[in-house]
Amino acid sequence: MQRRLKRNKLEIFYDILNEFKKESSFGEIKRTRIQQKCNMSYDKFSKNLDELENRELISSNSSLQITDKGIQFLEDYGKINHFLDKMKLDYLSEESVLDET
Repeated sequence: MQRRLKRNKLEIFYDILNEFKKESSFGEIKRTRIQQKCNMSYDKFSKNLDELENRELISSNSSLQITDKGIQFLEDYGKINHFLDKMKLDYLSEESVLDET
C-alpha cells in the first residue's frame, strides 16, 4: 500500500474549497460529505473550516458557501499548479533525470 504524502495548508485549503465548489452545484453543502471526500478527521476538518471562515474563504451565515475570495483562491492555486506541472515537464524530463545518475 502506497502512503500518501502529507498535505501542506494550501493543499488542504484547496481540497476543501474544491469540494465546496463541487457540492454547491448540488444545492446545500453537507459538511460530512466534504470531510469524507477530503479524507480528514472531523477535528482537523472543523479546525480548517474555522480557519477558512476566519480568512473569509467560506461563509456560514445562513448556510455553508464558498465566497468570491474562496473562488479566487481556487483559480489562483490552479494556475500555480498548472505552472509547476509545466516546469516539471520542462526541467525534469526522463532524460535529465537519467543524466544525473
